[in-house]
Amino acid sequence: MATIYHQVGIKAPLTAVYNAIATTDGVSKWWTKTIGETNAGGQLDFQFGAYTVSAMVTENQPEKCVEWTVQGEAGEWLATRISFELEEHDDQVIVNFQHADWEAATPMLAHCSTKWAVFLLSLKDCLETGTGRPFPGDIQINHSED
Repeated sequence: MATIYHQVGIKAPLTAVYNAIATTDGVSKWWTKTIGETNAGGQLDFQFGAYTVSAMVTENQPEKCVEWTVQGEAGEWLATRISFELEEHDDQVIVNFQHADWEAATPMLAHCSTKWAVFLLSLKDCLETGTGRPFPGDIQINHSED
């Protein structure tokens, strides 16, 4: 199994960082349009144009941790876990991110690792400046993306 790891420090209140990750409105401002139920056991749909990634909320501990397990027809993402662990440190919130349980380290995993970095910086910008860059306005990392 392979895992993507990232960490970013955000100068914002813990509650604001948690809400940006744990609510559909919050996620829509930095990653992509998101609909569904955000409580543990809820179903979320992340929309990327005509393509939708579905996930179950497998953990939601206020101001501590949010985890989604990808379901449906998600290709290499199927059954992977996406988690955000939050910790206050000095004057910032550290977001420890993982996208775990990939079957193998593939070119798609490498692409997604870079894209997750782009979106975590979008989360940081969203909270620190008020403006994120969610899909489809995110930074493109190669010339073959739609």
